[in-house]
Amino acid sequence: MTAREFEHIYREHGKKLFRICLVFVKDEFRAAEMVQDIFCSIWERRETIELHGSWEHYLYRAAKFKYYNFYRDIVSEQRSLSTYATSQKEVVDNVEETVHYNQVLDKVQQLVEQLPPKRKEVYILSREKGLNSREISQKLHISEKTVKNQLTKSLAFLKVNLAPYDC
Repeated sequence: MTAREFEHIYREHGKKLFRICLVFVKDEFRAAEMVQDIFCSIWERRETIELHGSWEHYLYRAAKFKYYNFYRDIVSEQRSLSTYATSQKEVVDNVEETVHYNQVLDKVQQLVEQLPPKRKEVYILSREKGLNSREISQKLHISEKTVKNQLTKSLAFLKVNLAPYDC
């Protein structure tokens, strides 16, 4: 195909091809872009292109395929954006949860500091050191029942004071 033949095809079919693309995508810029892509493809393949039928039919099919590719790309992009948005929401949720957790942890530490000394010691040995009631009673030389009572009172105190934190 010569440059003159290409120009003839463009002048004869360019405007109609644009209208077809415009019907498909309903956006002048995208329609013009599709027409340009189609004619660029024809020019690049001008030496190997084999036409079986009319140019009108060929260009209509090319516009249809361009639209399918355009639509496929939009759907793919929307899926990607949706996936990205979901992942970002999860990150934000995780950050919010971490901030909330750290606030609650700070408040727990403040409340533990307010406990009477023996109760504080029992709480720390149980919750922070991981000792059981028997081990605490042996370490502090108090009864297991006293250990359990001190823990119960500590946990009740924390529960009441942490209620506003929605724990």
